Amino acid sequence: MHIHFMGIGGSGVSGLATAAKSFGYTVSGCDLKESSFLKMVRGQGIECVTGHDPSHIDGVDILVRSSAVPLDNPEVVAALEKGIKVVTRGEFLAILLENKHKIGVGGSHGKTSTTWMIYALLKAAGVDASVYAGGKSNGQSSVSSGEPYVVELDESDGSIFKMRPESLVITNLEFEHADFYKTPSEMLKSFERYLLSERPENLIIGRGYDLSDKLFGMFSPLSFPTHDEIRRGEGFENRDRRSFCIKNGELFFISGDSEIYAGDVSEPTHVLQNRSAALLAASEYLSKTGRALPRTDRGFWKNVPKVDRRFQNVGSWHGMTLIDDYAHHPSEVAALIEQAELEFKNFCLLFQPHRISRFTAFYDKFREVLKNVGTLIVLPVYSAGEKCEGRASKELYEELKGGENFVFYAENTDKAVEIIKENEKKLCASAIVSVGAGDVNSVLTKLMNGENR
Repeated sequence: MHIHFMGIGGSGVSGLATAAKSFGYTVSGCDLKESSFLKMVRGQGIECVTGHDPSHIDGVDILVRSSAVPLDNPEVVAALEKGIKVVTRGEFLAILLENKHKIGVGGSHGKTSTTWMIYALLKAAGVDASVYAGGKSNGQSSVSSGEPYVVELDESDGSIFKMRPESLVITNLEFEHADFYKTPSEMLKSFERYLLSERPENLIIGRGYDLSDKLFGMFSPLSFPTHDEIRRGEGFENRDRRSFCIKNGELFFISGDSEIYAGDVSEPTHVLQNRSAALLAASEYLSKTGRALPRTDRGFWKNVPKVDRRFQNVGSWHGMTLIDDYAHHPSEVAALIEQAELEFKNFCLLFQPHRISRFTAFYDKFREVLKNVGTLIVLPVYSAGEKCEGRASKELYEELKGGENFVFYAENTDKAVEIIKENEKKLCASAIVSVGAGDVNSVLTKLMNGENR
């Protein structure tokens, strides 16, 4: 069977394409432009071309489209006219793994990192697991081997609701994807209906956010410490002796009579929460197969493969560390700023809003999160294919400029490079941090490529 992927150069679709190839399908794909993900799938022997064209569907049995590809795309229209089955990425993932044991990871923030952490814990415990994630680790976004399949689930287009995992982790949940859910109430009801319908055997929900707190109250699942509980030095007690405690500044997961090290409380809180969710999910699976969690000392967590664009150190420029991060929601940006302050104290933040609908819906929250950043460069909104009216990032710049902080507006990534070079000495920064799910990280690449001293 021939599967053709539109948007194969994206993080989620590329991993799904490589997973499909490992299942024995004939796989091809296309995207509008070159990307690191496109190079990755080509490297695995998958035929990929740039651009979209109806001729791509010759001999195709199923067309899988990224959510960024509209239904009126000529290639999609031609497929529908020919009677070719057209499905979204999430729908095809559900088809691909229909009869497999699945540990699903969804939520608003941290799901990619948590997915890879669960996979690392299972592999270290001797389980021949597989993984599918929305972000690359060690150059891969999927690894197909045995069961269970640890899979990242996408709530942005509702495709999470197509999956029926035996275990489900919802790292957290707050209002997001305003283009799809419209209101917080609609998002909550969608998850409530899903959980009532599927009733996964093992359910883990992170607390500390309005919507996930309500879900937790409805279903009484397993959970782990919130941001505030960790900062106050408190743990969290689950049923069945699966609990968390903080002793001497260290967070531990208590499983039976074992104390499993999760990290030092001086580390970024969201990192500790991701590890906690992963430990819970892995322990649930391992306990049913007669295995124990691996020893997770500092060395273990340090060596868990990092995920690309998650506080990723990509190099340096004139003595300043260059950090790339995918954060695109106000809560994620706030967590990133906390991490940057812990590690660098003084830094320059490059902020590129992602999607007009998101930036418009959360404009006030973005302003609140960014108002105290010492050095800030604001770029135009990265539309990600959206064609709608909304707030402009220059409005944010106008509100934030002035005072003691350095705030700049860059019309494009080249202008951002110019601003950094022209104000290098004034920045007084030990790091430059790019923030956003668009192409803001190209600023860092341009700085490194232009290095001449």
